[in-house]
Amino acid sequence: MQKITLIAAYAEHRCIGISNTMPWYLPEDFAFFKHYTSGKPVVMGRKTWESLPKKPLPDRRNIVISRQTDYAAEGAEVAASLSEALALCVDAPEIIIMGGALIYAQALPLATDLRLTEVALNVADGDAFFPEFSADDWLETTREHHTSTKGIAYAFVHYQHR
Repeated sequence: MQKITLIAAYAEHRCIGISNTMPWYLPEDFAFFKHYTSGKPVVMGRKTWESLPKKPLPDRRNIVISRQTDYAAEGAEVAASLSEALALCVDAPEIIIMGGALIYAQALPLATDLRLTEVALNVADGDAFFPEFSADDWLETTREHHTSTKGIAYAFVHYQHR
């Protein structure tokens, strides 16, 4: 069975961003993201793509979702919808959904796994959020607590759909 994994880092109240940027810097989370997603197709929305400092993400098949029919993303494939993006990856054992908020909300009902980094920060002016999900629908399989080199507490959490 193909896995569809949402991967995200969020602060308290599920905040994932402010003005299309992450409101923290956790080198350990970036290392985990790189390790976990390497060799797998990554699906993201246009704004997430445009927020990447270096494009495309190396060692991954980059797929960008955009409703703009003439949108071009150098080094990536462009899909008009989430379903079109998933269809491009029909042979992949696992597809990674990496945001943003709208794409997460669309993909959550299809997801088999959540790979979340819960960051112990309160971001008062956040404007992008990971969708709510019910513990009734998801089984927490692992939780690893850490403190970053920046002194920020966080946890890597893996959920599987029940």
